[in-house]
Amino acid sequence: MSIAFSRQPSAFKLMCIIILPAMLSMYGLVAIVTVFMVNDLGMSESDAFLINGAASAFSTIIYAIGGYLADKVIGVKRSLIIGNLGIVLTLLLLSYAAAIGSIPLAMIGIAGGGVSRALANNCPSNLISKAYKKDDIRIDSAFTLYYMMINIGSCISLIITPIIAHKYSYSAGFAIAAMWNVITIAFYLYKRDWVKNIGADADFKVVNLKTYALLLMGLIALTLLGSWLITHYKLMQILLIIALGIALTFFINYMRKESWAQQKKMIVSLILLGFSVVFFILYKQMPTSLTFFAIHNTRHEFLGIPFDPVSTQALNPFWIIILSPLLAIFYERSSAKGKGASLPLKFAMGMLFCSMAFLCLAYGANFMADETGRVSAFWLILTHLFQGLGELLISALGISVLAQLVPNHMIGFTLGFRTLTLGISSMVAANLAVYIAVPESSGSVDSLQTLPVYASYFLKIGIGACIMALIMFMTARKLDSLIENRNEEEKEQVEAAS
Repeated sequence: MSIAFSRQPSAFKLMCIIILPAMLSMYGLVAIVTVFMVNDLGMSESDAFLINGAASAFSTIIYAIGGYLADKVIGVKRSLIIGNLGIVLTLLLLSYAAAIGSIPLAMIGIAGGGVSRALANNCPSNLISKAYKKDDIRIDSAFTLYYMMINIGSCISLIITPIIAHKYSYSAGFAIAAMWNVITIAFYLYKRDWVKNIGADADFKVVNLKTYALLLMGLIALTLLGSWLITHYKLMQILLIIALGIALTFFINYMRKESWAQQKKMIVSLILLGFSVVFFILYKQMPTSLTFFAIHNTRHEFLGIPFDPVSTQALNPFWIIILSPLLAIFYERSSAKGKGASLPLKFAMGMLFCSMAFLCLAYGANFMADETGRVSAFWLILTHLFQGLGELLISALGISVLAQLVPNHMIGFTLGFRTLTLGISSMVAANLAVYIAVPESSGSVDSLQTLPVYASYFLKIGIGACIMALIMFMTARKLDSLIENRNEEEKEQVEAAS
C-alpha cells in the first residue's frame, strides 16, 4: 500500500489527508442521527427513516448546484473551505438542538449540513481527477486508496461516536463531529501549496464580494427551505425527480456537443451510474434496516465481547480498509500487464457480492436465530464483508469511471449529477426500510415478532440484487464493445492529426 501511495501526486496525498477528519465528522453524523431522532426527539422509526432519506435526497439535489459553483463560479478550492465552514456551524447548531431537544433546530442543522456538504464533499475527488491524465494507469489504484482513507475515517467514527453519544450525549457527539471539520480546514490551509497549480478555471480567477454575499444568502435560503422539505417526504420525492430530469437534460445537451467518440464514453458512464443507483439502494440500508436489525435481532456480544449495536455500521468500512490496498495492488499490476477486468464487469461482480450480502443475512435470520429471536453478530460481519467487496467494485470505481469517461470540463457537474442520482437511491431505500420499521408503541420491541419481518425483507432484497447482477453481466460485453470502439476511434483521430 505504501508503494502505491508514494507513486501518487502531491495533490492526491493532500486530499487523502484532509478527507480523513472530514469523514470522521460526516460518519459521526451518519452513525447517530437516525437513532438520535428516535431516542432523543421521540420520533417513530418510520418517520426517522423517511426524514433521513429525504435529507439525503435534498442534499443530493444541492450537490449538483455545488458541483456547478465549484467548477464555474467560486472554484473547487474555495468551495472546499466554505463548505467545511458551513458544516462546522450546522453541526454546532445540531449539537445545541440536541441539548435542548428542539426538533425545528435539529431539522435546520440536518438540512444545513447537507447544503454545506454539497459544496465541500465533491471537491477532493474533483481535484484528484484533475491531477491525472486520462490514460494514467495509477488512477484506479488512486481512487481505491482514496476510498480506503474515506473508510478509515468512517470506521473510526462509526465506532467511537455511538459510544460517546451513549456515554455522554448526542449533543457531545455532534460537537466532536464539528471539531473534525475544523481540523480539515486547518490542514488544508497549511498545505494548500500542494494543489496551487490544480483546479477548475474559476480557481484561478478573482471572486468579488458581491458573489460571496449572494452565495451566503443562497446557502441560508437553501438551508431554511431544506429544513421544511425534509419533513414533507412526498414533495421531496417530486422535487428530486424534477431535479434529476433537469440535470439529465443538461448532461445530454453537454454530451451532444462532444465528438462521437466522446459521446460513447459518456453513454457508458451514464449506464454505469444507473447501475450504481441500484447499489446505493442496498448501501443505504446500513443506517436504517441493518442498524435496527442489529438493535432488535442481534445478540449484543461477539466471542464474549459486548458491543454497541449502532457501532456495527463500522463493519462496512472495516472490511473496506482491509480489502482496499489488496485491490489497489491488484488493479495496478493487472493494468500494467494488460489483463485488467473491464469497468462493466467490475460493476457486475460488485452487484453479485451485494446480493450475497443480503442472502446470507436472510439465511441467518431464517435458520440460525436462537429462542429469543436473535442471531449471532457473525452474520452481520459476513454481510458487511460481501457488501464491502461490492462497494469497492462499484462505488469507489464510480468516481474512477467519471475521471476516465467524462471530459475534464464536465467533471464537477457530473460528480454533482452522480450524487443527485444517489438521492433516488436514498428515497427508495428509506421507503423500503419503512416496511420493517417497528410501529410506535409504549412497550418494548419483541424480537420474535420482528425477526420474520427482517428475514423476509432481506431475502427479497437479495433476490432483487441477484437479478440485477445477471442483467449487468449480460450487458457487460456490449458496454465493453462501446469502450473498445471509442478507443479505436481516438487512436485513428490521433494518427490522422499527426
